[in-house]
Amino acid sequence: MPLKNRSDQIVWPRRPNGMRRRASAPQFLAKGKVSRPASWLIRVFALLVIAVPSLIVTSPGYVAFADKLPDPMQVTSDIPEDTLVYASDNKTLLADLHPPGYQAYYEPLSDMGTFLPEAVISIEDRNFYSEPGIDPQGIVRAATVDLKSHSPVEGASTITQQLIKLRLVGNDATIDRKMREALLAFEAERRYTKDQILEWYLNSVFFANTAWGSAAASKIYFHKQTKDLDLAQASMLAGVIRGPTIYNPLVDWTSAKNRQKTVLDAMIRDDKITAADAARAFAEDISPPAHMFMPANQPAAPAFVRYVTGLLISQFGQDETYTGGLRVVTTLNPTLQDIGQRVVSQNIKALSWRNITQGALVSIDPTTGAIVAMVGSANPNAYGGQYNLAVWPPRNPGSSMKIYTYTAAIASGKYTMTTPIADSRFSYREPGSTEVYTPRNYDGRYHGTCQLQACMGNSLNIPAVKVELGIGVSAVVTMARKMGAPPYVPHGVDSNGFPIYTNDDPLNTYGPSLTLGGYGETPLQMATGASVLATQGLLRQPYAIEYVSKRDQLVYYHQFDAGKRVLDPRVAFIMEQIMSNDNNRAMIFGRGSLLTLPGRHVGVKTGTSDSFADAWTVGYTPHLVTAVWGGNADWRRKMTQGSDSYYIAVPMWHNFMQKALDALGMRDEWYSQPAGLIVQKCRGGIAYYLPGTHC
Repeated sequence: MPLKNRSDQIVWPRRPNGMRRRASAPQFLAKGKVSRPASWLIRVFALLVIAVPSLIVTSPGYVAFADKLPDPMQVTSDIPEDTLVYASDNKTLLADLHPPGYQAYYEPLSDMGTFLPEAVISIEDRNFYSEPGIDPQGIVRAATVDLKSHSPVEGASTITQQLIKLRLVGNDATIDRKMREALLAFEAERRYTKDQILEWYLNSVFFANTAWGSAAASKIYFHKQTKDLDLAQASMLAGVIRGPTIYNPLVDWTSAKNRQKTVLDAMIRDDKITAADAARAFAEDISPPAHMFMPANQPAAPAFVRYVTGLLISQFGQDETYTGGLRVVTTLNPTLQDIGQRVVSQNIKALSWRNITQGALVSIDPTTGAIVAMVGSANPNAYGGQYNLAVWPPRNPGSSMKIYTYTAAIASGKYTMTTPIADSRFSYREPGSTEVYTPRNYDGRYHGTCQLQACMGNSLNIPAVKVELGIGVSAVVTMARKMGAPPYVPHGVDSNGFPIYTNDDPLNTYGPSLTLGGYGETPLQMATGASVLATQGLLRQPYAIEYVSKRDQLVYYHQFDAGKRVLDPRVAFIMEQIMSNDNNRAMIFGRGSLLTLPGRHVGVKTGTSDSFADAWTVGYTPHLVTAVWGGNADWRRKMTQGSDSYYIAVPMWHNFMQKALDALGMRDEWYSQPAGLIVQKCRGGIAYYLPGTHC
């Protein structure tokens, strides 16, 4: 029970100089146990034993001993500190990166407020500001207790000594270590101020439950900054230091509360609080789980965080990434990320009857290359949910691969947007091969002759293969590579059974199934490829990190990428007209389908792989490019018959784009016609041609 008034407290004896004894003493020394003269002599003797050698620097024995001492200046070295990853607003915390069992964040003493520092001084070292780094009386008391118990059970370390132990000499229970600790404490006191020593100590000490230092303890236990702790919270944390196992409030609440009372009594004794303050603090409910919390690290956007973490490790190394105290501001738009995760998760859940468990999404701002949303999985608890399916492994992109086929065809000058192509039975055999390749349309039918733009819009397979062979498969591979989406080729499995993929194979490796998605792509790559059309021919490599700082010093920032010209803007404009014209897809999808965004222009392409293993939709506006994939992490597990992209990926893409553009405040926007195009009316519509081509 809390004590109600100050008269109920222990009357702590004062020293002859008026100072009270150390708060760490379990009991005060009764009169007669050690006479005052003897006590004084013992304290002087203890001081001489430790201090005199440090003064007689010519002593050969001392010089030899001192040579083995660590450099006392190492006490100022940086402590391992967590890396914090933020969204693009520099406010939304996405993740706290740290090694298992270790969390720490450095904070200056001036940011700690008063309650916790005062509580720690009262319970750990009440004479901190007046002693020379060691407490001779504490040494005598500890020696007396240890002699009686025939074992080292009583501590006598000052805060300065504890700092030296934490940072320089370790915790070996030896006289040699204790001597080194004391000598280094003297040296630290000579070099540094008391406030500096206290600041380093409070940032280094262990508060149990992965919390190292005051900032981590305040955040983990109470979700607060240290300066915002109240007396009850501060006194509870201060009590943990002496025995993180014994006084851990999340393990033994009774011991922790008893220790808290001891801390509050010590603060009363030192005139830092009143008995009434202590009573209120002791009565305050700070119990778990409602008022005290367990260590937790649930990153927002976990797939994106893993992606960023990999980039940090590549640039700074693993140790610096997890313990370097980096502050990372990423490109992720938290609003768009929330929209994306909800859209993907809700749609995949609603489609579970189609035997589908996963989905992924990547959205890029093509004006910069910034990744503004990345959904790595629809369901973290389903198979594959632990992976970032937005970036790996590559999957069959189906007809969405036709983006590169038709772009290469227009760029070649051999085809125009109005070139008539026969959709009729067709077989192909590679020279010298006995294999015959016979493409089929999704609906198994033939649709006669159609313009190239309608063949693409309606996603007819046979015309796409004919166009691909007309310009050469290698031209399609080259275009995909130029646009940032190099197709992956499978090469069996490694020793662990994981598939091996490469994307730099010789051009003759690829066959005519390329245009129908016969070779792998990732959502990130497909979004990158479409972004080249969105920028009218500029490739900006996608990036995820805006800048990284450490101790308020900038250590990395992303320089604006003006873009590499990989495509003639006139070709990009023609593709934009093809992919945004709703009439081009009316035969298969109808008009006003989910492939349109009401009130907005948008370019879009769908894709479904054989046997309904993968469903894709890729689309763009001048300020937002999004690729969506749906399927199962195990490609051998197929969706139900008829589960094509229009039922799987298109709803996710449509909902995300509509909501994301609304959130960004983007109204309808589209592209101006670049110079050098020929505009003609052809077969009832306006068409655009490169010079030298025509209707």
